[in-house]
Amino acid sequence: MTQAEFQSYRFDARHEPSDEQLGQLMENAAEKVRETNRKSDEKFFAELRRASDEAKKRGATQSGNK
Repeated sequence: MTQAEFQSYRFDARHEPSDEQLGQLMENAAEKVRETNRKSDEKFFAELRRASDEAKKRGATQSGNK
């Protein structure tokens, strides 16, 4: 299945995909999920680092006030 065929493929109750087509569709969906998860992980850990740095700054400021 070419990329163009894949992009234009639509499930149809009258025509089931071949095993090859179904495998390619599933692999493409899995790749999209992996990419979404990777981006989500990057965003999560960036936010975690930011929050950690902010907490460290607050801790250093509070220690300096004592």
